[in-house]
Amino acid sequence: MFIPIVLLITAIFLGVVVWLVYKKLKKGVSDSIKKGAEIATEQQEKWVEKGQRKKLPSTLQKGFDDYDRMKSLVADLPEAWEHPLQPIIKSAKEVLDEVAFEYISEDSSSSNSSNNPRQDKKLNSIRSFFHHSLTALLQLVEKLSTDHAKMNAGEIQKAQENIAILKADLQNHQETLHKVRRFDFDVVMDVIKARLKK
Repeated sequence: MFIPIVLLITAIFLGVVVWLVYKKLKKGVSDSIKKGAEIATEQQEKWVEKGQRKKLPSTLQKGFDDYDRMKSLVADLPEAWEHPLQPIIKSAKEVLDEVAFEYISEDSSSSNSSNNPRQDKKLNSIRSFFHHSLTALLQLVEKLSTDHAKMNAGEIQKAQENIAILKADLQNHQETLHKVRRFDFDVVMDVIKARLKK
């Protein structure tokens, strides 16, 4: 009578162990499949983005390359530097995305969009963003990434002042883009009103 009870307890114990191992394996396989799908999707999005970037003017392509470099460098900085730089990097990306959107959307809607005045107007309205602001931001981030551990109080103060200047500069560029966007909208509305009067 004792042996069947031991066998029953052993069988129950083995059943529970097998069930737990099965659950762990099933969860591990499903997590691996999900992670693989996420990585594949991210890679596909990167390829699509790279393909779209190749259609952009060289100034914009360089801007996106600079942004990618800054993003990776800022992620490696200590939080004291990463925290104030993240919103500036994000603002720079928003400016790049808005200008690129004009080129990508016009390119997909018409085959001959290489000389679109709207695109060029938007790009020209913030040309200093590409030639001065973005370059200065990249240089600041590169300097911080190499020297943040050995900076003295004066250099830290100067870097913080430069961050504030760059933040204000990027806000000016965003406002310029907003004015161009609003002007384009007003022009379109005037055209629509003129056509409706006919």
